[in-house]
Amino acid sequence: MKLEYDTNPDFSTLVLENKRRWRIEMYLKPNEDETYTLVAMSGIASQPAELSKLQGPYQTKEQGLAARSAIAKQLYAKGFETVKHHSIWQIQAQKAIQTVRKNRTANQGNYDFHPDDVL
Repeated sequence: MKLEYDTNPDFSTLVLENKRRWRIEMYLKPNEDETYTLVAMSGIASQPAELSKLQGPYQTKEQGLAARSAIAKQLYAKGFETVKHHSIWQIQAQKAIQTVRKNRTANQGNYDFHPDDVL
């Protein structure tokens, strides 16, 4: 899939829905180290999200938005349309990104050089 860079990017949450009321919300969330993660939540519009996917990290916000645009283009081809409703799964997305942040922090290596370590 080719990244779709937009000359006038929209930084808000992208909300898509099809005729069967299947809803997809895509969020671009910052990580603790100036990178970004794309969080996609999906499910029936009147219920909690059933599925969540995370993609990234992206080095810049523009890269994350380009990936989101490319995914949206594929979803438009499958019958989804952008809706102007507010996001309903913001809290679930925030919990998902907090889990990513905790895992990245817990698994971060210590690469400090100490001369005493080689003797």
